[in-house]
Amino acid sequence: MSRRFNIQKPHLINMESPEGEDWGVQIGGPDLEDILDSNHIHEKKEVDTNETISLGSKIHFPLKLIYQVMFISGKRGSGKSYTAAVLMEEYERLGLQFVCFDALDAHGHINQLQGVERISPNIGESVNMGKLVQKLQSSGKSLIINLRNLPLSDQQRMITDYCEAVLENDMGGRGLMTIFEEVQDFVPQVGRPESFASIVRLCKLGRASGYGVALVSQRPAAVNKEALSQASIYIVHNIINTKDLDALKEQLSFGTDKDNIKRILSGITYSSPGEAVVYSPEFFKEDGYIVVGKIDTPRRTEHKGSNIEVKSKFALDAPVRLHDTTPFNSSDYGVMREIDDYESWSDRGHGTMGGGYRGDDLSDFEPVRYEVLGMDSGSSFGSASAETGFASFVPERKSRRESSQIRMLAAVGLISSGLYTVLRSLGKRR
Repeated sequence: MSRRFNIQKPHLINMESPEGEDWGVQIGGPDLEDILDSNHIHEKKEVDTNETISLGSKIHFPLKLIYQVMFISGKRGSGKSYTAAVLMEEYERLGLQFVCFDALDAHGHINQLQGVERISPNIGESVNMGKLVQKLQSSGKSLIINLRNLPLSDQQRMITDYCEAVLENDMGGRGLMTIFEEVQDFVPQVGRPESFASIVRLCKLGRASGYGVALVSQRPAAVNKEALSQASIYIVHNIINTKDLDALKEQLSFGTDKDNIKRILSGITYSSPGEAVVYSPEFFKEDGYIVVGKIDTPRRTEHKGSNIEVKSKFALDAPVRLHDTTPFNSSDYGVMREIDDYESWSDRGHGTMGGGYRGDDLSDFEPVRYEVLGMDSGSSFGSASAETGFASFVPERKSRRESSQIRMLAAVGLISSGLYTVLRSLGKRR
């Protein structure tokens, strides 16, 4: 508990009391609103909850958010998936439809709401996207597609089929928001997977048909700029990576001076979980395009994407877990071939690095006799005729004495030619 001494009344004052709060004492660090410029701090507004999508007490959007392109970002644990979940719950509350491609199964409980259903295709299964779109049109319900059980290539193919099916159909005047979790896997900055063109096309052409897109990623720099540039709304939680901050700086530059952007990005690096900077030139024009606040709208379902709670075995409430006492067996860890007895293995021999061999495993082969030019067929490599035969191929080596004589003659020739050149030049001068 924080305490201080009062000079006039030297007794301890609890700093958690209203008197302490007047001096700025609080639990934890400063809020993001206190770090940023006061121009972006807004009071709570009275809104019509039946006509407003409320992500927080200070963050509200009109219903036409359903056909906008938005980008939700933040590092792990900062609250980006929580924000996406609040967005989906608000859509369900207002009777608006959405489809969420849940790559990590972070939204497994939202289907507990009456207007939301959930499917989890497995390896070897496919989804008839034509039938899926018809179900969306007739039922009016929203859908969460759990992709966790599928390899990435199947996820990308499924998203491609969905985007094409949606663009070929019409929702009958109703809007539809499509949410892509871990979107950097589907529209990466590097590479062009199968899903790339389809998502970009949905972002560009969807608004005319009432289709919106929410791109969710913890790495803004890893999302392709062609898709990111289509977003008109940015909800940014805590980000500390320099490349990610540079990517946001490039996208948030519209209508905002550089000093203001620098201050905002600096504040983002200090934000706590749940705090966000929301940028929307269309909806926050009167607020300077930017609103700062917390995503604090109460949840109606349990958030599945939260971090697990890790406990030591010494914790009082930790479950009792005894170690397995069965004998060690390497096959339990996936080893396919096990050597249990080295001595029996070594008895096989030591002739090679890969183990020995047994005599009865060898086959009998007839020796091959090679003939050499100049040799009789009956001669062997150790005979005199063999030496005569090889003599025709191998030149005789010159002795060291002969080689030294050659070098001496060469040196004398060089010296003689040099003297001749000098004497000739002297004769010409005379």
